[in-house]
Amino acid sequence: MPCLLPLAVTLLAVIGATLPLLGSQPYAQCYGGHQFGSWAGQLGDGRAITLGEVVNSQGQRWELQLKGAGKTPYSRRADGRAVLRSSIREYVASEAMEALGVPTTRALCCIATGDGVHRDMFYNGNVRLEPGAVVCRVAPSFVRFGTFQLPVSRGGMQVGLVKLVADYVIRHHYPHLMEVPEGSERYAAWLREVVERTGRLAGLWQGLGFVHGVLNTDNMSILGLTIDYGPYGFMDSF
Repeated sequence: MPCLLPLAVTLLAVIGATLPLLGSQPYAQCYGGHQFGSWAGQLGDGRAITLGEVVNSQGQRWELQLKGAGKTPYSRRADGRAVLRSSIREYVASEAMEALGVPTTRALCCIATGDGVHRDMFYNGNVRLEPGAVVCRVAPSFVRFGTFQLPVSRGGMQVGLVKLVADYVIRHHYPHLMEVPEGSERYAAWLREVVERTGRLAGLWQGLGFVHGVLNTDNMSILGLTIDYGPYGFMDSF
């Protein structure tokens, strides 16, 4: 048993964002998005850092991402941190949605950092110090609608990134579509399935009275998952 202690301590340090995972190359995604009906340009993971991808014994891919781990190149003027209050909300909601049969990202764990984080909870000028936390959330992929929108908006050679990412997503997350002839026919079949998954997801939300709160294209999963639990809520009557 003593030999397990260093491993447990190391794992806590990695998940708590105080120690890099050996051999990993953490990164934050860059994407754009339409926010509340208007094109917002470049956005990106402002407080989420992907540690890497794990392929389990069943061949399933799981991307490990730390939310609240600190600043990234896309944090803009924010601190990249998360508070315990919102971290617990994401943990509870994502696991509840999974239990209710709604496609969703999952929460592997939630760790208090011991640091204080300044937040204005109601955006009314009442800033206070709250306990900080990091959520390790997992999903087959965190690729979003906005991942494809940004290179198209930039044009030029970056448009080629759309095909590159689309081919990757189809190959790893829609493998049954590899049987469809390559080219426009395959991409059309993929788009239809993305639309169907997204529509089904919205229907499941409505059946539960779930309100996402920030339903922008940078918060829409290309896999049809509920992603980015922020100011969400459940309606009492609907």
